[in-house]
Amino acid sequence: MEYYQEITLLPCAEVSLAFLWTKVFTQLHIAFADEKNKSGHNPYAVSFPEYRETDLGEKIRVFAEAQELERLNLSKVLGRLLDYVHCTSIRKVPERKLRGYAVYSRYQPEGSIRVKAKRYAKRHPGVTIEEAARLLQGKRKSVRLPYIQMKSLSRGGTFSLFIKKRVEEESALTECGTYGLSNNRTVPEF
Repeated sequence: MEYYQEITLLPCAEVSLAFLWTKVFTQLHIAFADEKNKSGHNPYAVSFPEYRETDLGEKIRVFAEAQELERLNLSKVLGRLLDYVHCTSIRKVPERKLRGYAVYSRYQPEGSIRVKAKRYAKRHPGVTIEEAARLLQGKRKSVRLPYIQMKSLSRGGTFSLFIKKRVEEESALTECGTYGLSNNRTVPEF
Protein backbone atom coordinates (compact mmCIF):
# COMPACT_ATOMS: atom_id res chain seq x y z
CA MET A 1 0.00 0.00 0.00
CA GLU A 2 1.71 3.08 -1.20
CA TYR A 3 -1.07 5.64 -0.79
CA TYR A 4 -3.33 6.97 1.93
CA GLN A 5 -5.80 9.67 2.88
CA GLU A 6 -6.01 11.12 6.35
CA ILE A 7 -9.26 12.15 8.00
CA THR A 8 -9.14 14.56 10.94
CA LEU A 9 -12.22 14.74 13.15
CA LEU A 10 -13.16 18.26 14.22
CA PRO A 11 -15.28 18.05 17.38
CA CYS A 12 -17.02 21.16 18.63
CA ALA A 13 -19.37 22.21 21.43
CA GLU A 14 -22.41 20.69 19.68
CA VAL A 15 -20.74 17.50 18.39
CA SER A 16 -18.52 15.29 20.57
CA LEU A 17 -15.52 13.33 19.39
CA ALA A 18 -17.23 10.03 20.34
CA PHE A 19 -20.27 10.94 18.21
CA LEU A 20 -18.01 11.81 15.25
CA TRP A 21 -16.09 8.53 15.55
CA THR A 22 -19.39 6.63 15.41
CA LYS A 23 -20.63 8.51 12.34
CA VAL A 24 -17.32 8.50 10.42
CA PHE A 25 -16.52 4.86 11.11
CA THR A 26 -20.06 3.78 10.21
CA GLN A 27 -19.76 5.53 6.83
CA LEU A 28 -16.34 3.95 6.20
CA HIS A 29 -17.67 0.51 7.15
CA ILE A 30 -20.59 0.88 4.72
CA ALA A 31 -18.24 1.98 1.90
CA PHE A 32 -15.81 -0.88 2.60
CA ALA A 33 -18.66 -3.42 2.72
CA ASP A 34 -20.06 -2.08 -0.58
CA GLU A 35 -16.66 -2.57 -2.20
CA LYS A 36 -16.40 -6.09 -0.81
CA ASN A 37 -19.89 -6.90 -2.13
CA LYS A 38 -18.98 -5.59 -5.61
CA SER A 39 -15.47 -6.97 -6.05
CA GLY A 40 -15.27 -9.81 -3.54
CA HIS A 41 -12.54 -8.19 -1.45
CA ASN A 42 -11.85 -5.07 0.60
CA PRO A 43 -8.70 -3.25 -0.60
CA TYR A 44 -8.81 -0.71 2.26
CA ALA A 45 -7.00 -0.77 5.59
CA VAL A 46 -7.09 1.81 8.37
CA SER A 47 -4.72 3.11 11.02
CA PHE A 48 -5.01 5.51 13.91
CA PRO A 49 -1.86 7.69 14.02
CA GLU A 50 -2.74 9.17 17.44
CA TYR A 51 -3.66 5.77 18.98
CA ARG A 52 -3.13 5.51 22.73
CA GLU A 53 -4.19 2.84 25.20
CA THR A 54 -7.13 4.98 26.27
CA ASP A 55 -8.33 6.62 23.05
CA LEU A 56 -7.97 6.77 19.29
CA GLY A 57 -7.13 10.45 19.02
CA GLU A 58 -8.70 12.56 16.27
CA LYS A 59 -7.18 11.07 13.09
CA ILE A 60 -7.69 8.02 10.92
CA ARG A 61 -5.76 7.03 7.82
CA VAL A 62 -7.24 4.96 5.00
CA PHE A 63 -4.66 3.00 2.97
CA ALA A 64 -5.02 1.52 -0.52
CA GLU A 65 -3.68 1.95 -4.02
CA ALA A 66 -4.27 5.41 -5.55
CA GLN A 67 -6.99 4.26 -7.99
CA GLU A 68 -8.84 2.46 -5.18
CA LEU A 69 -8.80 5.59 -3.01
CA GLU A 70 -10.09 7.61 -5.96
CA ARG A 71 -12.90 5.08 -6.41
CA LEU A 72 -13.69 5.24 -2.67
CA ASN A 73 -14.13 9.04 -2.90
CA LEU A 74 -13.96 9.94 0.79
CA SER A 75 -15.48 13.38 0.19
CA LYS A 76 -18.62 11.66 -1.07
CA VAL A 77 -18.59 8.91 1.57
CA LEU A 78 -18.35 11.53 4.34
CA GLY A 79 -20.42 14.15 2.51
CA ARG A 80 -22.89 14.80 5.33
CA LEU A 81 -20.04 15.17 7.83
CA LEU A 82 -17.78 17.55 5.91
CA ASP A 83 -18.43 20.37 8.42
CA TYR A 84 -16.93 18.14 11.14
CA VAL A 85 -14.07 16.39 9.33
CA HIS A 86 -11.12 17.33 7.17
CA CYS A 87 -9.94 14.93 4.45
CA THR A 88 -6.56 15.27 2.83
CA SER A 89 -5.96 14.57 -0.81
CA ILE A 90 -4.53 11.20 -1.80
CA ARG A 91 -0.88 11.10 -0.74
CA LYS A 92 2.04 8.75 -1.17
CA VAL A 93 3.28 7.12 2.05
CA PRO A 94 6.46 9.06 3.00
CA GLU A 95 9.12 6.35 3.02
CA ARG A 96 11.67 8.70 4.66
CA LYS A 97 9.39 9.09 7.70
CA LEU A 98 8.51 5.39 7.99
CA ARG A 99 8.92 4.22 11.62
CA GLY A 100 7.77 0.65 11.06
CA TYR A 101 4.47 -1.15 10.78
CA ALA A 102 1.45 -1.89 12.94
CA VAL A 103 -1.55 -4.18 12.88
CA TYR A 104 -4.90 -2.68 13.91
CA SER A 105 -7.34 -5.41 14.78
CA ARG A 106 -10.76 -5.81 16.29
CA TYR A 107 -10.72 -7.15 19.82
CA GLN A 108 -13.84 -8.99 20.88
CA PRO A 109 -14.13 -9.60 24.61
CA GLU A 110 -15.43 -13.01 25.52
CA GLY A 111 -19.23 -13.28 25.38
CA SER A 112 -21.61 -12.01 28.01
CA ILE A 113 -21.79 -13.54 31.48
CA ARG A 114 -25.19 -15.07 30.64
CA VAL A 115 -23.82 -16.87 27.55
CA LYS A 116 -20.78 -18.09 29.48
CA ALA A 117 -22.98 -19.22 32.38
CA LYS A 118 -25.13 -21.33 30.04
CA ARG A 119 -22.01 -23.02 28.64
CA TYR A 120 -20.59 -23.56 32.12
CA ALA A 121 -23.84 -25.06 33.44
CA LYS A 122 -24.03 -27.36 30.42
CA ARG A 123 -20.48 -28.64 31.03
CA HIS A 124 -20.94 -29.00 34.81
CA PRO A 125 -24.01 -31.12 35.67
CA GLY A 126 -25.75 -29.97 38.82
CA VAL A 127 -24.73 -26.30 38.44
CA THR A 128 -27.60 -23.98 37.55
CA ILE A 129 -27.24 -21.08 35.14
CA GLU A 130 -27.73 -18.63 38.03
CA GLU A 131 -24.99 -20.30 40.10
CA ALA A 132 -22.66 -20.30 37.14
CA ALA A 133 -23.39 -16.59 36.51
CA ARG A 134 -22.51 -15.71 40.13
CA LEU A 135 -19.31 -17.75 39.89
CA LEU A 136 -18.24 -16.18 36.60
CA GLN A 137 -19.14 -12.62 37.62
CA GLY A 138 -16.10 -12.53 39.91
CA LYS A 139 -13.79 -13.65 37.11
CA ARG A 140 -14.89 -11.00 34.64
CA LYS A 141 -12.01 -9.00 33.14
CA SER A 142 -12.45 -5.40 32.17
CA VAL A 143 -11.26 -4.35 28.74
CA ARG A 144 -8.99 -1.31 28.60
CA LEU A 145 -8.75 -0.59 24.89
CA PRO A 146 -10.01 2.35 22.87
CA TYR A 147 -13.29 1.71 21.12
CA ILE A 148 -15.90 3.19 18.83
CA GLN A 149 -19.56 2.81 19.78
CA MET A 150 -21.24 1.27 16.74
CA LYS A 151 -24.78 0.38 15.79
CA SER A 152 -25.30 -2.96 14.10
CA LEU A 153 -26.90 -2.29 10.74
CA SER A 154 -28.12 -5.88 10.52
CA ARG A 155 -29.35 -6.49 14.08
CA GLY A 156 -30.10 -2.95 15.23
CA GLY A 157 -28.31 -3.13 18.59
CA THR A 158 -25.25 -1.19 19.67
CA PHE A 159 -21.82 -2.59 20.47
CA SER A 160 -18.34 -1.39 21.31
CA LEU A 161 -15.83 -1.94 18.50
CA PHE A 162 -12.62 -2.35 20.52
CA ILE A 163 -9.45 -1.65 18.54
CA LYS A 164 -6.12 -3.21 19.43
CA LYS A 165 -2.74 -2.13 18.05
CA ARG A 166 0.28 -4.40 17.66
CA VAL A 167 3.65 -3.09 16.43
CA GLU A 168 5.40 -5.20 13.78
CA GLU A 169 8.88 -5.10 12.25
CA GLU A 170 7.96 -6.36 8.77
CA SER A 171 5.20 -5.57 6.32
CA ALA A 172 2.49 -8.21 5.80
CA LEU A 173 -0.29 -7.81 3.26
CA THR A 174 -3.41 -9.86 3.91
CA GLU A 175 -7.12 -9.19 3.50
CA CYS A 176 -8.88 -6.73 5.78
CA GLY A 177 -12.46 -7.04 6.98
CA THR A 178 -15.13 -4.47 6.25
CA TYR A 179 -13.96 -2.30 9.16
CA GLY A 180 -10.53 -1.94 7.52
CA LEU A 181 -9.05 -3.95 10.40
CA SER A 182 -7.14 -7.24 10.27
CA ASN A 183 -5.44 -9.68 12.60
CA ASN A 184 -2.35 -9.83 10.37
CA ARG A 185 -2.26 -7.03 7.78
CA THR A 186 0.22 -4.32 8.59
CA VAL A 187 -0.06 -0.64 7.77
CA PRO A 188 2.84 1.82 7.67
CA GLU A 189 3.48 3.93 10.75
CA PHE A 190 4.84 7.44 10.18
